[in-house]
Amino acid sequence: MSFSSDVKGELARLEIKKKEDMLAEISGFLRVSGSIRLNGSGKMSIVASTENPAIARHFKKLIRDYFGSSADLEIGESEAPGSGKHYSSGYRYSLKIGHEGKSDRILRETGILMIKEGDDYLSDGIYQPIISKKSAKKAYLRGLFLGCGTISDPKKSYHLEFVIKRDGLAQDLKKLIDSFVEMRANISKRKNQNIVYIKKADYISDMLGIMGADFAVMNFENIRLERKIKGEAMRLSNCDNANVDRLITAAERQLKDIELIDKYMGVDNLPLRLNEIANARLKNPSASLTEIGNSLAEPVGKSAVTKRFAKLKEIAEKLKESI
Repeated sequence: MSFSSDVKGELARLEIKKKEDMLAEISGFLRVSGSIRLNGSGKMSIVASTENPAIARHFKKLIRDYFGSSADLEIGESEAPGSGKHYSSGYRYSLKIGHEGKSDRILRETGILMIKEGDDYLSDGIYQPIISKKSAKKAYLRGLFLGCGTISDPKKSYHLEFVIKRDGLAQDLKKLIDSFVEMRANISKRKNQNIVYIKKADYISDMLGIMGADFAVMNFENIRLERKIKGEAMRLSNCDNANVDRLITAAERQLKDIELIDKYMGVDNLPLRLNEIANARLKNPSASLTEIGNSLAEPVGKSAVTKRFAKLKEIAEKLKESI
């Protein structure tokens, strides 16, 4: 099971008690997963499909609890490429609601079928009266995610998206997400689809919490923490390696300066402090500046050691010029 399917499984097991939340969640799901079929005599039926059996059961129950309508459940082979990857069955589950199952009422109450100047028309976007309350906003997002949302494995990347066909719905969804405190979504195009997406880890964690996936939030945050610890350990390791490389390079330069001075001038002819620091480096080729300073008869700090090596370098440079 993928992380995305785990999240959907958790959301599909939630018990929705408020009527307005039931309607909002049903509306969000039907908006992206439902289609309308004309059966003659002006009668319509609704077909809503999903690859996830838990989601199909969840909405069959919600529709029954809210509308008192029993949706027929049909199972067929999935049409989606690689559908068996996340669900072992590889089947497609379709909820079908006919005229006798109150399809007209469902379409109107969910804001999908509207009337203007006496004519019916299909709306494009979120029916705002459905999301007038904060809990209903959360429920609508949950319905949309169960219908068209995915989230990447946080062990690999941070990405949550909704795949939306209609431009109006994509814009409304972005506004809905942005209405929550410190949340922001973006929209991009992928072929003929709108992708409403979130890539910031904090926002994704908040979105999971908003939709009610509390267990997924804990799992997500644990993975984030593990990644952060591993990243910090890697950074420190790289930093340590870089420091060691710099230390070795600096020590090699100092040894070359001292060897040059000894060859053409003699280390013993250096002033006492420079003689002492030169001999300390010769005895401890890989020691740090701090360790060199502490090894002297009268220990000195890193700054003083640096100045003395700088003086040795200056002497070595003058010797090179005179050779």
